[in-house]
Amino acid sequence: MNVKLRVLAVGTVFFLGAQSVLAQKTKKDSVKTKDLDEVVMVGFGRKKAVQEITGATSVMKAKSIQDVPVTSVDKMLQGRVSGVQVGSASGQPGSSTIVRVRGLSSINGRVSPVYVVDGVRVSSGDLTSNTATANILSSLDPDSIESITILKDAVSTAVYGADAGAGVIVITTKQGKKGKAKFNLGMSRGVSFRAVDGYRALTTPQYKQYLFDAIKNGYNEATATNYINNRFDDTYNTDWRAVTERTSGASVSNINLSASGGTDRLQYYVSGNYFDQDGVVKNSSFSRFSFNSKVDYQATDKLKLSSSTQMAYSKQSSLAGGAAFSNPILQQYFLLPTDPVRNPDGTYFGLEDNQVSNGLYNPAALLEYNSIKTGTAKVFANFSAEYSILKNLRYKLVFAPEYINIEENNYASPLHGDGFANRGQARAAYTRYFNYNVQNILSYSANAGLNNFDITAIQEAYQSQYYYLSGFAQNVGALGLETLSNFVKPVSIDNTKSTSSRNGYALTGHYDYDRLVLLDLSYRRDILSNFVPGKKGGNFWSAGLGIDLARLPYFKNIRSVSMLKFRSSYGRVGNEVSTLPYALYGFTNSYNSKPAITYSGVYNPNLTWETVSPFNIGLDFGFFDNRFTLSAEYYHKKTDNLIYNIPLSPSQGLTSYFNNIGSLVNKGFEISFNADIFKNGRDGFNWSIGGNFNTLDNKVTQLYGGAVRGSSTILKEGESVGTYYLRKWAGVDPDNGNPLWYKNGVDGETTSNYGEAQQAVQGARFNKYFGGVNTTLSYKGFSIDAQATYGFGGKIYNGAWGRYFLSDGAFLHAPYSGYSDAMDYWTPENRNAQNPKPVYRNESLSNEHSTRYLFKSDYIRLSTAKLAYTFDRSLIEKSGLSSLQIYLSGTNILTYRFDKKLKLDPEIGLAGTADLDLPIMKTYSLGVNIGF
Repeated sequence: MNVKLRVLAVGTVFFLGAQSVLAQKTKKDSVKTKDLDEVVMVGFGRKKAVQEITGATSVMKAKSIQDVPVTSVDKMLQGRVSGVQVGSASGQPGSSTIVRVRGLSSINGRVSPVYVVDGVRVSSGDLTSNTATANILSSLDPDSIESITILKDAVSTAVYGADAGAGVIVITTKQGKKGKAKFNLGMSRGVSFRAVDGYRALTTPQYKQYLFDAIKNGYNEATATNYINNRFDDTYNTDWRAVTERTSGASVSNINLSASGGTDRLQYYVSGNYFDQDGVVKNSSFSRFSFNSKVDYQATDKLKLSSSTQMAYSKQSSLAGGAAFSNPILQQYFLLPTDPVRNPDGTYFGLEDNQVSNGLYNPAALLEYNSIKTGTAKVFANFSAEYSILKNLRYKLVFAPEYINIEENNYASPLHGDGFANRGQARAAYTRYFNYNVQNILSYSANAGLNNFDITAIQEAYQSQYYYLSGFAQNVGALGLETLSNFVKPVSIDNTKSTSSRNGYALTGHYDYDRLVLLDLSYRRDILSNFVPGKKGGNFWSAGLGIDLARLPYFKNIRSVSMLKFRSSYGRVGNEVSTLPYALYGFTNSYNSKPAITYSGVYNPNLTWETVSPFNIGLDFGFFDNRFTLSAEYYHKKTDNLIYNIPLSPSQGLTSYFNNIGSLVNKGFEISFNADIFKNGRDGFNWSIGGNFNTLDNKVTQLYGGAVRGSSTILKEGESVGTYYLRKWAGVDPDNGNPLWYKNGVDGETTSNYGEAQQAVQGARFNKYFGGVNTTLSYKGFSIDAQATYGFGGKIYNGAWGRYFLSDGAFLHAPYSGYSDAMDYWTPENRNAQNPKPVYRNESLSNEHSTRYLFKSDYIRLSTAKLAYTFDRSLIEKSGLSSLQIYLSGTNILTYRFDKKLKLDPEIGLAGTADLDLPIMKTYSLGVNIGF
């Protein structure tokens, strides 16, 4: 083989075969023309050529999320785009996702990005009131998405003004193209397991041994022997995880059918989707029916009409979380393995007294008798009319309503659990959102020789109407009746409604000289109803500059260099807040059966926007007709006027009020690259690789009143939000098995007295370094796609529950079981144990907050992998098919944690602490895609 070696300017070496990039004879100028088709969506339905961008954007195409069984698209952003961190606190199907763009922009304000679908902002996050976790973005079918663009800096986001401080995620859905009708059918079926095995509970032999030694250490051996022999036998060894989880795997299935096509004047795209996923824990599931349509009609030479409709109905079955005694994850570790699931006659153990041996509930009975169900209907429509007034002058009108209806029903049976004492109880809630967005957009573009101009004026009005009604009742008439009308004892009702609105005006301008020199300017003024008159308005702006040296005559003669662009931007954007500056009154209590007034909030007419000032500087390199691209950026994002709670004396009636009193900074570097190393068509060998590396430095730079300390965290100037403030665990005294802490919280002298040890900063929850790597290889129809993600420098804290499950005997009297990790405890024969000697009713405070329960979240994860075979068209064309692919895919397949003590999923790192949520899942799927 004729092998050529080229060393690129960035120091990367490639061995390229005979059909390498250099062998392609395409002229540079023709490549530049071709690049005009490579566009980025930048908001309000506007497009820009890649070479015209001066801001910081990242793009993820449909191929990146194709055939991946996830309920919502935000779960797929991790590691695929630079500057974005993604985490999930729960593995509940349909659960909410934590997304952070370039760090955390606020403490009490908005920290999640704005989501924009086809140019219009939509609702995001968890909109439920009585469900542990949910995600309204799960109503959007990921198969209907064409691309996702993340807007990260001022010049990219300022056009969204008041709530763009946490970033903007622009989602573009698929649309029809001119040509005959094309149909695509995709089907997959899979099975899910725990992505990380997690902590295991004590078995009966382990529990008895642990309890024996704890009593012996607390009293004496005779007392321990007598207690164990009289209380326990070896009849049962219950694994409560096996009882509550689908240990043989949870099913997931997806079916998607789409049709698209069009003529010169009319293009259409229509799709329907059914998605169904069970969680690892029984009674957890999510299902969705969705329908999407998009029609573009060129009514006249000047008028274009477009409509897009997305309709979805989803059902979610979820479970109690956190500290609820009906939480099956909590029960796995609290319940004793010596208890049976059922009595000898087949009935559930513990029904008669509504408790098992340690006073808690039988989770098997709760999973059968109780339910938490949520039904969500969403309709989102987008209607637009675009009129060409003159050759280069266009006007566009957009009207986009969004209707969301959420029904939640929580039922607790009278047979067992929380409903037992009240002869059953039920809570029903109804939530309705009606939002609408109106946009008037006037755009003008022109060119004079090599000078190109683009000016856009935007007027946007947005209103959100919220309505909530709920009721709670007890004492059900008969088993099997779960609606409130069948409960004879009303307990409470709640009913609220609100309306918020925003009105904004924006002006954007773009100029470039032959794409050599680029300039972007924008200004937006927003009026928000939340604030008092005089503070309702906010002014936001940005400026961006770019220079592409590859457009100079010197570089045009160097065929290996296709882009060499410098860009920088600065500006000011807003950050949405939910706090109000008003003193409010409400009739929420009663006194002697008469309405009693309560009040909340302190009137603060000075309360105003949080403002974010992002600075960005970047370099973009392209080589060999952009077969290899590299981008490197530095960002500095400062938030001023942070809204924070100012303490008040309780004698004033309230303990705090909100004011603008602080600032914080997020800064870091982002590096991303993509390389098409071999491109040789279907039957040749193809290989591409890409990835990104990111750093994040988050610091509070100003805070009113000094540091704010919690039991395990601290908020102070010079430290990150989410900083842990703990005593530092020094291990176990090998001579006597007592716990040890460092006196100064850092190193040096140790003490076995918890009170003598000082708290100190022990790291923060955010990863300081994160990113991902992806690769695709194909040959003669076979292909392999893989994506790995990683994170380093963050911490995860499990102290809230570790203190119960690794209590060193402090909670054995409850009696609670715990983690099997507790078995590595000190004895005279095991002097180098991880845990102190267990003592019944231990009072050493060894289980209190300390770095004993703090772990490094460093990890590498094989997030997705797909092995596929695409049939040669000549083999299937006689069957009437245009394409056929079969594949085997997996998500969260392998997870490597660098801290061997970390038993939790590292993906919960953004949440910071573990709260006994449902485990995150890994999934294996077999599927087929058919085109006809």
